[in-house]
Amino acid sequence: MSAPNEPQSFTDPAYWKNFFAKRKSPFEWYGDYNSLSKVIDKYLKPSDKFLQLGCGNSELATQLYDNGFHNIHSIDVEPSVIAAQIRKNKERPGMLFSTGDAANLTMGDGEHTVVLDKGTLDALLPPAASDADRATVTKMFDEVHRVLASGGRYIIVTLAQPHITEFWIDHFFPLKQYILRVQKVENKASGFPMPVFCFIATKMRAPMPNPLPLEVLRSSSIRTDRIESTDELKDAIRGEQELSQFIYLCSKKLDVEVSIDFQGEDSSSGPRYRVCVVDNPETKTIDTFAAFVVPIGRDAEWLFASPKGRKALRSQCGRDRLAMIFLNRSHQYEKGMDGVKADIGHFVGMLDVRANDSGNYEILSVGGVDVKRTISTGRSEINGGWSVEEITVDGKNCRRLVFLNTMNLVQSEAFLKTGKKKQTIIDLDQLACDFHRMMIGSLALSSHQPLAKLDTPCKMAVLGLGGGLLTAYLLRHFRKVRITAVELDPEVAKIANAHFSFPHSDPRIEVVIQDALVHLQETAKKSEEEKYDVIFVDVSGSQNAALQCPPPSFLTPEALSDMKNSLKEHGMLSLNLVTRDSELGKSIKSNIIEYFPTLYTVLSFEDVNEVIVGLKAPKNTLKPVVPQKLINTVRKDLGSYDEVVGAISNIRMVD
Repeated sequence: MSAPNEPQSFTDPAYWKNFFAKRKSPFEWYGDYNSLSKVIDKYLKPSDKFLQLGCGNSELATQLYDNGFHNIHSIDVEPSVIAAQIRKNKERPGMLFSTGDAANLTMGDGEHTVVLDKGTLDALLPPAASDADRATVTKMFDEVHRVLASGGRYIIVTLAQPHITEFWIDHFFPLKQYILRVQKVENKASGFPMPVFCFIATKMRAPMPNPLPLEVLRSSSIRTDRIESTDELKDAIRGEQELSQFIYLCSKKLDVEVSIDFQGEDSSSGPRYRVCVVDNPETKTIDTFAAFVVPIGRDAEWLFASPKGRKALRSQCGRDRLAMIFLNRSHQYEKGMDGVKADIGHFVGMLDVRANDSGNYEILSVGGVDVKRTISTGRSEINGGWSVEEITVDGKNCRRLVFLNTMNLVQSEAFLKTGKKKQTIIDLDQLACDFHRMMIGSLALSSHQPLAKLDTPCKMAVLGLGGGLLTAYLLRHFRKVRITAVELDPEVAKIANAHFSFPHSDPRIEVVIQDALVHLQETAKKSEEEKYDVIFVDVSGSQNAALQCPPPSFLTPEALSDMKNSLKEHGMLSLNLVTRDSELGKSIKSNIIEYFPTLYTVLSFEDVNEVIVGLKAPKNTLKPVVPQKLINTVRKDLGSYDEVVGAISNIRMVD
């Protein structure tokens, strides 16, 4: 017999009468003794006097008895179930079964040291509970409080749906007489994928002047953690439910990449890891498996930070499934890589679904826990915490500006070189960011042809300064360029000056601290001479959004109109677009083409970055673009020449 169509049926005795009449085998939906034994063995003693509420035809009481707990009284509202339990347990002296209502108990005050409820609360309190349902459960809680001895425990086995959790907390926490603890149960008895929890309320002798502790024992932890608030306790339960759903999802081969935040054994201060699981789409089963720990400092690289890169890494590792472990920059990993491996071992093992050799897997990496060198840190009112870091990758030294509130978001990256006095300096002649090379390559489409001539007069705007590297490159390679760099965050401009050798004193550069959209509104109203030949849009949005660059506000009709009207008649827009949603990308291009009738795209092999190039001139007024001909016009002395001409070869017209 299946679960009822209406949740309220759980509270109807007629439903259970029919249920047990049709289902003769024991009903262990919430787990049997083996599933619950970790809780039972930890909190209960053989000398305890048990009261089980709503026993049904479960064998839990029988299993408790056979494991040394002999003083057990079980009740249920269905007489036929009680009769069957009496017959089945007639050779177990001391076990008592009787028909009874949990909301109207006949036991004396303080008579039991343990009250056990496996699924009864869930049955009595459906999601759309009526006032009568809530009154019944409140009365049951009051009765449990009455019959439970001081020092006794009320243990509820539950699915911990939000309405159940909230009702339990709201009733017992204000009493200030119970220590409330939540422990997740590994339920293997029913094959039911939803996680099961034990709510444990330990009764004190009398109410205390202050609220008593709230505690949680997570599935990923070896210790009980103290929780500061009821909201935090609810969040911890919700996190455990999401973790179980994630593991269940990973129990079969995945068609798409999935990820989740993970606490680790030391869960006292928030998630320490982000786990990303990537499967081989070409295999039917998972026969090979490994975990890969990404060191702090390498987490922002294409190979680790983009879906395409992670697919490539899985292939390079030669595994059908690769579980990638990202470390949290806000945590300290004092025990190094060995400590990380020990911390993640149990959880990662649950992602190993191989039929053979499961549990015996490698944990790979490309260095220690933290391979970056921190140059400076600080906090901006607009962007939050930031860090300037140095890292060596494939023999190249790089400096990066990282915003810490969005994991893996690098605002700027520059190559380093050794100066005359052997000091480390920023290499402003080379572009370290792939999309910056693509933006420079897009200049091949400009009517000014700045890539072909060193002394081409050109007026440009760079929206989004970052470390100032794109602007600095333009200043060094185009003698007669004049640039307005627009940056919202004054702290970012200071970082560019202090740590990325930004040429702020160059008379050809003007740095404007302003909202770029406001700047466009103002420029659109100016005369033709005051407008721009090229506008670069290099503005980052939310790392977790479907559209990461630029923010959606830069793609509204008003913003696109202002971009168009801020350009001279033969002007060009070069916009860095980052989205993992291909349909969203198509829609954005369709919107842009309404304002820029000639549209090109510069694609990147490595990244999800795509530079959109818009020209104000209609298609029928322009010659067809032949990438090789454009490449032949590029100056050989141009910094990052090979990468720039590679970007030009990837220019395609958008129909």
